[in-house]
Amino acid sequence: MDKEFTITFMSGPLDGRTVHFEQPEIGDELVLNIGRREGCDVHLPFDNQVSRLHARLGCLCAPVTATESVADPFLLSFWLEDMHSRNGTYVERDKQPVQGRTSLRPGSLFRIGRTWMRLDEPLSL
Repeated sequence: MDKEFTITFMSGPLDGRTVHFEQPEIGDELVLNIGRREGCDVHLPFDNQVSRLHARLGCLCAPVTATESVADPFLLSFWLEDMHSRNGTYVERDKQPVQGRTSLRPGSLFRIGRTWMRLDEPLSL
């Protein structure tokens, strides 16, 4: 059973393109690097407002209490952190850039440089 979450580009040359990431195992955390640098998990070489390592997006898969109907339940939570970029990282319509780790709700838009992206609702297949 593959479980994944996706990020969809909402502007720029990749507008409409979706990138897929495997959900971490229960008890684990996946951290994605976002930036202009080659090798970043979300690579934005076309946006000159993006720092080499601009931000990180984390996905934590935490166990929750089991029930009779669900043997291994889990809860996914997401966070976004600016990595001291020159131009900041923004969520939704906030005028102030992200400070430290900020919770990110699936469906939220966020901006790295001039590029808008959306954290999509996770899918369980």
